Amino acid sequence: MPEPSPKRSWKSWLTLAAKIVIFIVVVVGVWYNISKAVQDMRTHGDSVGPIQWGWLVAAGAIYTLASLPMASYWYFVLLALGQKPSYGKAVRAFFIGHLGKYVPGKAMVVVLRTSLVQGEHVEKTVAVVAVFIETLTMIAVGAAYSGVILAVLFREQLILLAIAAALGICAFVPTLPSIFRKVVTVLRVTRLNPRLEDHMQGLNYRLMGIGWFAYFIAWSLMGLSYLAAMQAIPGADAAMTNPWAALPLLISAVALAMIAGFVSLLPGGFGIRELILMQLTAPVFGRPVAVVGAVLLRVSWMVAEIVFSIILYVLPFAFSRRKAADAAVDESVPTPPIAR
Repeated sequence: MPEPSPKRSWKSWLTLAAKIVIFIVVVVGVWYNISKAVQDMRTHGDSVGPIQWGWLVAAGAIYTLASLPMASYWYFVLLALGQKPSYGKAVRAFFIGHLGKYVPGKAMVVVLRTSLVQGEHVEKTVAVVAVFIETLTMIAVGAAYSGVILAVLFREQLILLAIAAALGICAFVPTLPSIFRKVVTVLRVTRLNPRLEDHMQGLNYRLMGIGWFAYFIAWSLMGLSYLAAMQAIPGADAAMTNPWAALPLLISAVALAMIAGFVSLLPGGFGIRELILMQLTAPVFGRPVAVVGAVLLRVSWMVAEIVFSIILYVLPFAFSRRKAADAAVDESVPTPPIAR
């Protein structure tokens, strides 16, 4: 068995060290926010009060609804690349694939999606390319959306505005159809599938526009989900005399938090996401509410993902059993004689 090269070993250790450092920084940051929240509550006597679970259920339901435009766009990308999955199969693969982000490295998202959608009418390599197109679009639209909100309403957040602009540009450029084709060619992905270059001729600006529209809706709904999670905290009422006025901030916060969590490569963006949500919402809602809101959002989204994924995973088996049972009943019923 060949020994790993020193260069590869050095890179592996450096990557591991970087992840450990990021994780420690995140843990320290989250712990700092939580400790400050506890201190603020003790000092000022603040209390978030009992959680209103109805709003939390609504937050999970809205998040599930927000995932539908994303899944639909991925389906359209597959069609543009010459694949012919059923809409139900593509949506099922997309939702269940969400659970892969809780595995280190994010690669499990690609593995789950492609394994669930591939078949007679869907090639595995093409499905992988579709995942990357959808993901880059998600980052580009989220960064652009949050950047516009920050530029219009929160101009003092110069660092966040710069980060949003940089992320948006870095993700937007590769989604341009001509650029993406060249990237795939340079990376020699076509060696895995000689027909891939022909499939990518279906990428055009119309498809790109569909993706931007779909993700504009998705990010808006995710911000609305965050608003519902905040409504579940009685202590947030004082800062939300007009809940709709807080929606732009929540959209921007959730977009930047999710993108940062994705880029961090930590499982589910754990810690990074909460840290950014706390920092952006604490000045408006107060630190105790910001901490609880970030945690509640994580819980409601995780539960929604797990429950809906289980439902989608079980449904095909239930339908196949029902179909087999109906067929067995039909065969057992004697055919009536033909009247003469």
